Amino acid sequence: MIVEWIKDQLLSSRSQPKLISIVGMAGIGKTTLAKKVYEDPSVALHFDVRGWITIPQDYTKRQMLCDLLQSILPAELNVIKKGSTTDELEVQVRLCLLGGSCILLTTSHLKQDYYSSHYIHNMTLLDPKESWDLFCDILPIKEHMAPKIEKIRNHVVEKCDGLPQLIVEVAKRLSECNNIQEGWKKIEKELESLGILDRNSITVSYNPLPHHLKVCFLYFGVFPKRNRILVKMLIRLWIAEGFVKPLNHYELEDEAYMYLQELIDRSLVLIEDQSFDGKIKTCRMHSAMHSFCVGEAQKEGILCAVNTRQHSGLSLDAFANSCRWLGIYSHSFDYYVLFGTNIPRSIFFFLENSEMCVPLKVLRVLVFDTSISLQRVPLNLGNLVFLRYLSITQWFEDLDDVVSNNPNLQTLVVSSSGAPSVHLPSSIWKPPHLRHLELGNLYIVDPPNMVKENLHSLSCVVRPIHCRKEVYDKFPNIKKLKIFLKDDTEASPTHGSCSNPIILDNFANLKGLEKLSISISTGCIAALPELYPSGLKKLKLSGTNMSEKDLTIIATLRELRVLKLENAFHGTVWNSVVKGGFYSLRFLLLEAKKLKQWVASSDQFPVLKHLVLRSCYCLERIPERFARTSTPVSIELEGCHSSLVASAKRLQRKKSSKNLKIKILDPKYDKSQNKHTKVSI
Repeated sequence: MIVEWIKDQLLSSRSQPKLISIVGMAGIGKTTLAKKVYEDPSVALHFDVRGWITIPQDYTKRQMLCDLLQSILPAELNVIKKGSTTDELEVQVRLCLLGGSCILLTTSHLKQDYYSSHYIHNMTLLDPKESWDLFCDILPIKEHMAPKIEKIRNHVVEKCDGLPQLIVEVAKRLSECNNIQEGWKKIEKELESLGILDRNSITVSYNPLPHHLKVCFLYFGVFPKRNRILVKMLIRLWIAEGFVKPLNHYELEDEAYMYLQELIDRSLVLIEDQSFDGKIKTCRMHSAMHSFCVGEAQKEGILCAVNTRQHSGLSLDAFANSCRWLGIYSHSFDYYVLFGTNIPRSIFFFLENSEMCVPLKVLRVLVFDTSISLQRVPLNLGNLVFLRYLSITQWFEDLDDVVSNNPNLQTLVVSSSGAPSVHLPSSIWKPPHLRHLELGNLYIVDPPNMVKENLHSLSCVVRPIHCRKEVYDKFPNIKKLKIFLKDDTEASPTHGSCSNPIILDNFANLKGLEKLSISISTGCIAALPELYPSGLKKLKLSGTNMSEKDLTIIATLRELRVLKLENAFHGTVWNSVVKGGFYSLRFLLLEAKKLKQWVASSDQFPVLKHLVLRSCYCLERIPERFARTSTPVSIELEGCHSSLVASAKRLQRKKSSKNLKIKILDPKYDKSQNKHTKVSI
C-alpha cells in the first residue's frame, strides 16, 4: 500500500532533510493521500513538529513563511512579530525545524529540479475494479437498487476515466437522485460536454504555461475524447502548424518532444504507452482535461469541434469559416460550436462520408483517420499551396497536382495496405521540404531523381532493383527507414515466389540512420548487407531468412540498442560467438519457430534489459547467461514450448537470478500434443 511506503520513507531517517513528492493531475487524490500520511498516529508520534500549508499560485515568500509558522506553532499567538522581515521569518522557521526534517510535497508539476529529490511517487488513475469499488464506497448499493446500478456500471467507469474526484462527485450526485437512470443521463451529458471538475483546479496548471505550450495543449482538442494519439504523428502536426521553434543543436522533432514531456510533467497529458527505454509512443488527454481543453480552445476562437450526430442536417460548409482548427467526429453529446471569422487552417476527419466543398486555400493540415475507408476526398482540394501535413487512407488522382506542386509539404502519409497494385507518380518527390513520407504497402513508387536532403523518415515498398547504393545516396540525412521488399513479379496477378534472391546493398553510406526496418514478402529470399551504419540504434528484420553470419555482423554494431527478429532466423542453432557481442543492446525480440539451441557466453548482452521470445516452438532452454546478471532483466515468453517455460522458471529460482523477472503470456505450445494450450502462472 502506498501509504505504508511513504510512511516508511518518512520514518526511516531523520539525520538529514528528505523530500518526498506526490505528483499527479487535478482530482487524482494527491491531497487525500498526503492527509492520510500526515494524520497517521505513527507519523505524529515520530515528529516533534508538524506543519501543513497550501501554497496558492500567486503566493509570496513572506506569506508562505507566516502560514508555516502558524501551522507549526498554532498555540503561540505572538509567534510572528509585527513587521518581521522575510529573513527574520526564515530564521524562526529554521529554529523550529532544527535536527532534521522531511517535506511531503503534493504537486501537479514535476519540475526538473524535483528529479533530484529523494523520492517521487507518480499517482496513477484507478483501474475499472478500483473505480467501481470507490463508487460503491460512496454510494452503498441497496438490494433493490442493484439491477439499476449495474446497468450503468460500465458507463460510469468509462466516463469517469479512473479519476477519483470524478467518481466521488458522480456517486454523490446519484445518491441524491430518485431515478438513477434519468439522473445518470443528465450527469453523463454534463461530463461529456462541460465536465464537472472544478475548472479552477485545472486553470492553476494551464494559466502559467508559456504561449508555445498553451497552443500545443489546446491542440489536443481536435482529437476525440479518450483517443490514443501516436506521438510521432502529434509531433509532426505541431511542426506543420508552426508551433515548434528551432533551437541550436536540436532537431524540430526533438524540440517538439520536449514540449510534450513538459505537458506530461505538468500533469496535463497522460502517457499511454512507452518503449522499453521510456520513450513515449502514445499519449492521450484525460476526458476531464479534454473538456477543459475544448472549452478553452473554442473560447479563444481557434477550434470548432463538430458533432455530426447533433448537426446531421446541417452542411459542414457552415462550419468552414468558423475557426482555425476544425475537428469532425461523431459523438454522443454536443460540443460548443463557435462561429467566428477565422478561416480553418487544419481539418481532421474522424468519420466517413463527410461533405465539404468549399475552397480552403490556406489549409496547412488535412488528416483523415486511418479507420476511414474513403471513396473520394470529401472536399474541394483546390490549390492547397500552404499544405504542410497530409494524411489520407487512399491515393486519388486529384492528389497528384496537390503534392507535386506544393512548395511547403513536410509530411505525407498514405496508409492503405494490401498487395501492391498502385504505382504512384515520381512527382511525389517534388516538394522541396518533404521531411516524412509514409506509404502503405499497397503503393509502389520509383526512387527520386534528385537528392532529398530534408527527408528524415521514409516508409515504402521497395523493388529489388532499387536496393542499391546510388538510391540510398538520394537520402543523405535520413534517420528512419522502413522498407517492404517485394519482388517485381508480385505486380502481376499470377505472381509466385521470388525467382532470384534480393540483394541488399550496404546501408553504411546512410551515416545518420538510427532506425532501420526491413520486411521481406513471403516466398522471397534476401541477402542482408555486410555493413550497417555505425550509429544504428534500432533494427527490425521480418521474414529475412538470415544466417548465423548475418547475426554475427549485427552483434558487432556498437550502438545497437533494439533488435527485433520476427520470423527472420530459420536455423536450428544460434551460437553467439562474438566476444562482447551486442555491446549496447537493451531489447531483443526473437521469433524463431525452428530454433532448437541457443548458446550465449557470459560476456555477451552485457546491458540487456528486456528479452522477448515469441513462437519458439522448438527451443527448450534459455541460455544460463541470463541468470547471471547484475542488472534487472525481464524475460517475456509468448506462445513458446512448455519446456522453455519450465527452463525460465528454473532460472528464476536460482540465487544468482535475483534480478531476473519472468512474464509468461498465453498461449503456450505443447510439442507433444502439437497444439496450443492455456497456462496460468
